[in-house]
Amino acid sequence: MRRLTLLGIGAAFVVALLANNLTAQQRPTKVVYVDSQAAIRAHPSGAQIEALQQQAAAEVQELSQSLAALEQKAAAGEQLTADESDRYSALRSTLTAVQNRYLNEINAAAEPAVTAVNDIIAQLAQENGYTLVLDAVEAANLRLVVYADADLDITPLVIERVEALQ
Repeated sequence: MRRLTLLGIGAAFVVALLANNLTAQQRPTKVVYVDSQAAIRAHPSGAQIEALQQQAAAEVQELSQSLAALEQKAAAGEQLTADESDRYSALRSTLTAVQNRYLNEINAAAEPAVTAVNDIIAQLAQENGYTLVLDAVEAANLRLVVYADADLDITPLVIERVEALQ
């Protein structure tokens, strides 16, 4: 009986401590969201990023179509000639190299825009007391947000400051 009483008192003490700590740490939460990709496109380097993405898509599509033709031939049960096999291997290697090259080029071109947008978002959060800023596109892709009021969207504020950099 004594054991149960001590456990009960100990549990009550822990609950009281947790409740006290929770109320001491509570503060109003202000959650907003931003379309960071739109903000990045508004940056001075946004046009360069978009041009690189279009270039990459065109080049990758061309290589992929050439690969697909050879894959269809092999899938149909036809034997690839030695030249076709060599071409297939070369196309696969080239496709991987082209994708990696464009990925590196796009990331390098986007770095100043990403840094600027992140800095602007942090500034707006500090100025306006935002406790959490979600990326609208990522949250939607991951289905993290079911509903959000349009007035929580700070994208126009971010874009306004990004455009002021020009």
